[in-house]
Amino acid sequence: MERIRCISITHDTAPVDIRERVRVTPQDIAPVLGENGEAFCLNTCNRTEVYWLGTDAANVYAVLQACSGLDRGIIERVSVLLEGARAVGHLFAVTSGLDSLVLGETQILGQVKEAYRDALAAGITKTVLNKALHRAFRTAKRIRTETGIGAYPVSVASQAVELAQHVFGDIDASAAVVVGAGEMACIAARRLKDRGVKRLRIVNRTFASALDLARDLGGEAGSFEDLAGELAASDIVITSTGASRPIITKDMVTAVMRMRKNRPLIIIDIALPRDVEPEAGHCYNCYLYDIDALKAIVDRHFKKREAEALSARAIVEEETAKFERWTRSLSAHATIRDLYALAETIASEQAGPQASHDALQRHRDLVLALRRMLHRPVSYLKEHPDASHIEYVRRVFQLDEDFTDRHKG
Repeated sequence: MERIRCISITHDTAPVDIRERVRVTPQDIAPVLGENGEAFCLNTCNRTEVYWLGTDAANVYAVLQACSGLDRGIIERVSVLLEGARAVGHLFAVTSGLDSLVLGETQILGQVKEAYRDALAAGITKTVLNKALHRAFRTAKRIRTETGIGAYPVSVASQAVELAQHVFGDIDASAAVVVGAGEMACIAARRLKDRGVKRLRIVNRTFASALDLARDLGGEAGSFEDLAGELAASDIVITSTGASRPIITKDMVTAVMRMRKNRPLIIIDIALPRDVEPEAGHCYNCYLYDIDALKAIVDRHFKKREAEALSARAIVEEETAKFERWTRSLSAHATIRDLYALAETIASEQAGPQASHDALQRHRDLVLALRRMLHRPVSYLKEHPDASHIEYVRRVFQLDEDFTDRHKG
């Protein structure tokens, strides 16, 4: 059974100007997969990762190179290659928020699920990665249920607001604008409202989306076409759009600072690719922070989450070990052995204690009858020893502890 492998590029291994260039879609990776190959691509503001089996690592590096325009050597320097249990454990930890910039954040689970839906739609996940991803979701659920890490909800967006409060000291007299209306923008807007910002404006290319969020929070919707004016009227700017290139340029910020008569302006860019040209931060009294700058924020709940993370990582190790046992079972020989063991178990339960010759004979007769019944699935496995058929047989006969799992998107 081929082992899962992963190439991971994250906030720990690569700066933001590298990360924003490396984005991989199912359509990018599909052409290099063999007939039985599988792959899963994850792109977030802090990571790009490809999990796969069925092709060489060189082919995956080539895809990353083509998508980013970066040299192969650079990609290798800013990435980590994981194999087998390390790759699986990493996937489980990522999905559970244990490898995030902000330990224990919850948004990553939804991002992994969305990426999985995309992979399913593209047909690039099959038996093994389907199982791995469902195990990852199960692991995340166990961690939220069995540990206290979820008692301290955090996210990159919420930390952006904490950063603004750290800079200004008190933001209840400040005017703020959130650019974007997606999940991260919504979190930031809600946190600004909770922190008592004096005025909250929402700006988005689609005005209706901005209006809906503004109404929900008791704020105001602004015009994207007058983005410079919105920035000039605000003290705090948090931007998180899906734009492929900067929407806030140095020239725009220069003009904004003139309109503000150089009153301090803080811009926190939590988008990837970035929404703000890095040079904009060179303008006098404009303080520009990107995702990497959030690493410097003191997290008041860090010690509590770190203590809970020890228990969470133990769950990851347990679930990884279970998955590894399942992958080892994905051979016709192991499954046939388990089928015959099941026959022995059923016969023992039906025949009762084998204290007499008659009871022993009943047990033997039952075993033979059950083995005859299993002849067809056993023969089928010998003729079709691929992972998908083996997995179906294991599910039908409930040979694994998690036989109730279902491969659904």
